[in-house]
Amino acid sequence: MKNFEKKFILVLILLFLVFLGNFNKALAEEYEKGFLNFLKVKEISRNILEKIKSAVFFEKQDDYKAKYYELLKQLAQLKLAEKESLFLKSVELIKQRYPNSVEAKNLFSQLGIIYASADKQVKEGAIVIDENWVLIGKVRKVYKNNYLEIISLNYPDLQFNIGNLEGKNIGLAKTTGLGYIEVNFVDPQTKIKTGNLLLTAGRDDLFPKDFLVGEVFKIEHLGTSQKIYVVPLGNFESDKFIIVQ
Repeated sequence: MKNFEKKFILVLILLFLVFLGNFNKALAEEYEKGFLNFLKVKEISRNILEKIKSAVFFEKQDDYKAKYYELLKQLAQLKLAEKESLFLKSVELIKQRYPNSVEAKNLFSQLGIIYASADKQVKEGAIVIDENWVLIGKVRKVYKNNYLEIISLNYPDLQFNIGNLEGKNIGLAKTTGLGYIEVNFVDPQTKIKTGNLLLTAGRDDLFPKDFLVGEVFKIEHLGTSQKIYVVPLGNFESDKFIIVQ
């Protein structure tokens, strides 16, 4: 009888353990399901918050962009007005000083030298400008039948005085043949900034005064001086040039 009781108790214990194990397993599964649901809810909530933050951010960003582009537009308009005013001034001065201007046809160019032809007689040393009256270069040689060799601002080592819109001489400009012009040893007290337009200052053997040369695109402050980089604004690929003489 005692053996039977022991066996019965042992079976009950085993059944209890099995039941307890199944109960814990079911409990774990329910906990896991609950935890996964919690994670899903948390992920959904996070996505919603991100979308809300993103919408608010881009709304502000778009507003800033609109203001930024409007400011750029206004600056561009001011710059364009400055250039147009300078063009008109330059054209007026050139027409007054050089009433016998001659048109020339661009034939081809290489290494900063432009070859052109004119219908009328042209003098060596005459100044060449484009259709916008911006400086191109100078007639270096006249061949038979009025074929012209023009040395342009894309030719290296041309040196001439350059100045600002107020007529102040800034320094000695030097062409590089690389698409830009350098002005070295500029007085550090000279106020100049990128975007400024520069003209020939005269008082040299190359170009007379008041011809539009180009625009400042870079300035290096070297302590005792400034170095200015200028990009020429002339249309060197134009089909037509104007010879002023």
